[in-house]
Amino acid sequence: MIEKVKEKAKLRLANNDDAHGYNHAERVANLAEEIRKHEGGNQLVITASCYTHDWCSYKGREYHISDKAMEEIRADLEALNFPKDKIKLVIEAVFHHEDYGFRKKGGKLSKECQILQDADRLDALGAIGIGRCFFVTAKLNEPFGTPDEMEGLEEDYHVGQITSAIRHFYTKLLNLKDSMNTKYARNLAKERHIFMIEFLRRFKMEWSGKI
Repeated sequence: MIEKVKEKAKLRLANNDDAHGYNHAERVANLAEEIRKHEGGNQLVITASCYTHDWCSYKGREYHISDKAMEEIRADLEALNFPKDKIKLVIEAVFHHEDYGFRKKGGKLSKECQILQDADRLDALGAIGIGRCFFVTAKLNEPFGTPDEMEGLEEDYHVGQITSAIRHFYTKLLNLKDSMNTKYARNLAKERHIFMIEFLRRFKMEWSGKI
């Protein structure tokens, strides 16, 4: 069944950009499996949610977590004869995967959704995260950014990426480490977070081009 989902994902994600395409889904699935080994959760639900969470991203950020998008995913899973008792759990995980916890909200997410969230956020950190950040920023025709945008932005939260690349680190990416749900993911996030801090330090140092 996982192989069927992966093959369908290759088709569904073909319309997405490089930051949200099949390679991203595969990385998220691999990260989620490592987290699951330490934290538990249903393997089929977790893996399927990783490969389906961005199926509708090419239709817009708001749409891809909408009720309509969930119905598209449901229909595709049913066509694959995915276990009926697991479809609801996959849909729930995908629907809530962007419920960011920078500001605490009520409600309890399933273990499967927590792991999907953690894996998806880990892929927004580290070297891959830096590459995705600049790629998406350019795609949105937003500016590169300058060191002047590195100060006083820790509380300036944004959902999405309608900012310069550098500003996006401070409005979202640097907050991801502390938003992880599971202990194992928090440990993985630390190294990637430190790598981004070092990148930003060097960015500021090299900005002027002076030796």
